[in-house]
Amino acid sequence: MMKSLVCRRLLPLMLGLALSACGFRLAGTTSLPRELGNIYLVTNDFSERQRNALRQQLSQTGARITAQPAEGAVQLSVTLKVVPDRRLVSSASTGKSVDRLVRELSFILKDADGNLLAPARTLTQQQDFAIDDDNLLASTQQRNDVIEDLEKALYRQLIRQLERI
Repeated sequence: MMKSLVCRRLLPLMLGLALSACGFRLAGTTSLPRELGNIYLVTNDFSERQRNALRQQLSQTGARITAQPAEGAVQLSVTLKVVPDRRLVSSASTGKSVDRLVRELSFILKDADGNLLAPARTLTQQQDFAIDDDNLLASTQQRNDVIEDLEKALYRQLIRQLERI
């Protein structure tokens, strides 16, 4: 009985240690370089929801995000741009149309002394979205979900860019 209890506790611990020792990480987990451990985040054209979502994504990488300049913190300036929607297809007979939604995220990264770590770059995400004129309420909710997904994809893309620095 005692051996069984020890094995049940010891085996998962040893398995976890072995996996972490070989460099295994769960899918979707990332970490930024150590010099990006403290980030002074400057956002332009972000809503509070968008700012919080970006902060959360950066925090999940192990970075400490500050709203004010801090000693040793790199400065990450980020701008989110809404590109006007573009109608791709419209059908009068079915009452449906397809729009292309595009979002752009521009960023620049400087060290604590103001030296450029990463030049200005612009990341783009787009997705086509079907609109049903007969069900505008559902279409509006679906559109908002698509926009939120585009923004999250941009934040993940930004983090992948920062990992390469």
